[in-house]
Amino acid sequence: MSPTSGDEWVHQLGGLCGPGAGLRSVEMPFAEIDSIFDSIFGSNVDEIHHNPNSKSVSNPVRLYGSNEDILDAYYVFIHPYFPILPPSEHQLVSSRPLARGPPTFEPTSPLSLAISAILSLIPHPNERKPKTTEYLKRRREYAHCFAQTALGVIEKDYELLSMSQNSQTGLADTTRAFERAPFHPKLEVPLEGVVALSMLSIYEYAQRGNIDDMLQRANQALALAMSMALHEAVEEEQYADSKRRVWWMTYMMACQAAAISGTSPVFDLYDPWFVTPYPEGWKLVVEAQQVLVESAVFASDLDRTMQEADDASWVSKRMEELDMQISSLLFLSRDAPLVSQMAPQPESVERMTSKTMRDFAEIKLHTARIKLHRLSAFQDILSGSIRHPDVSIPTDTNSRMDMPLEMSSDPRSVEDLSLMSQIHKLQMPFTSEESSKICLHAALNIVTLLDNLLYPNHTSDILANTQYARGGCGSELPRTMPTVVCCGVQSSYALLMLGLKARVIQHTTPDDINVLDTTSLSDFRNELYHNLRLIVKFLENYSIAFEAIQGISDKLNQAIDREFLA
Repeated sequence: MSPTSGDEWVHQLGGLCGPGAGLRSVEMPFAEIDSIFDSIFGSNVDEIHHNPNSKSVSNPVRLYGSNEDILDAYYVFIHPYFPILPPSEHQLVSSRPLARGPPTFEPTSPLSLAISAILSLIPHPNERKPKTTEYLKRRREYAHCFAQTALGVIEKDYELLSMSQNSQTGLADTTRAFERAPFHPKLEVPLEGVVALSMLSIYEYAQRGNIDDMLQRANQALALAMSMALHEAVEEEQYADSKRRVWWMTYMMACQAAAISGTSPVFDLYDPWFVTPYPEGWKLVVEAQQVLVESAVFASDLDRTMQEADDASWVSKRMEELDMQISSLLFLSRDAPLVSQMAPQPESVERMTSKTMRDFAEIKLHTARIKLHRLSAFQDILSGSIRHPDVSIPTDTNSRMDMPLEMSSDPRSVEDLSLMSQIHKLQMPFTSEESSKICLHAALNIVTLLDNLLYPNHTSDILANTQYARGGCGSELPRTMPTVVCCGVQSSYALLMLGLKARVIQHTTPDDINVLDTTSLSDFRNELYHNLRLIVKFLENYSIAFEAIQGISDKLNQAIDREFLA
């Protein structure tokens, strides 16, 4: 390898910090959508359904026969990770996908269509080979058809809403103008488009790997929500809880999309006009999302300051302020109780949702710490003040290393490595050792929390057999709505850089390091390797349903192999 190969490796690891790190782009030509729609809801449904020669086999795609069934499936697979709708009216819910044949039910609500787009990506309970190319393609086609149809309905809804606002009529009059039965009994019809756009933002990110469309959908949802005054919904009435949930989940999605895309939010995080009360137990997770965005903006501004050699006198004070803010919120998160009032039964969906939201808050806070401290932690490597040994690339033709290693095309990445010499001029309030330890603890906490996130309840899937469960010999149920994938990627960056730092010490001359230290360093790197594999496991679970996440998993696998196995 060339003398600069070590620098190139450090630069490639830096790509893990960029927007959409490793996402796989999964596009669908628009010309295919009509034919796909016809194949799903075509006029030959009865002919296919009653074909005497057809065998009694499972439906290749997870589809549902009514709005009620779609809503119940939402509570099984989506709500625990994305509780944008009010709690279910039933303590125990089940998923009832069609056993076989094309559906006779066609969703018309943008929300039922958006939910169907997510659900159709989850392998059918009777499908034993969910990773086959043909089956992936079929699920992708169904999901894309549902998503595009949802967008079409939302566009028409926008027109109705605009007409209603221009005529100075209220939301109730707008609801009547829609002439559509509510999808959810506690959600007003005009709000369905907001919820659908927030869900489709995640679909664009996790399934299609499209950062621009993710950001667009999230900002559209926020703009639509504000046009309906959801940001100032302070009245206590029958729809109060649903309005609060829709507003704050939409707000968090817009924050998340900005952080993932590496852009500043198009709105003020602390706008004084945002006065809608939090749903019960949500204050901490909203504040965690806010400080995560602030840390991302800090990291972006710091990159820009280094590249342009600007005045960096602001860095120390701002870093201390954010670190104190994160520490205070972490203290609160560890003592935060579950929302027991919302979850009277231990196995209820709301009990699971409450735990997941609390875990998400802590995961986001630890991620914010890594974003805040990563430059200070790894400045010795990034600035070249310590030399990192070259790493030979495996030549095995079966190795994943034949794929490109770049994790992203982040325009903010420091492409001229000589610019990193600016790092040592920065006056950081933390030493490299202090920040490294903070990043280590944060990354390990993230891994533990991600690895222990609850799975969907497989016993709620009526068609499920005994093998269809977590860790069984059959199919594994994926978690959905992967809003914390970027947190796993940030923790993997910290662990990989710490592994590189440890390897640098291992390559120090024998006179400077004793046998005991060598053993400790080896054990330390083994622990890092184990935790990185847990992150891969976490990503692989999401990739069962979401194709773009597979790209992140593949790239992380490459990085782990290169750092630890080469």
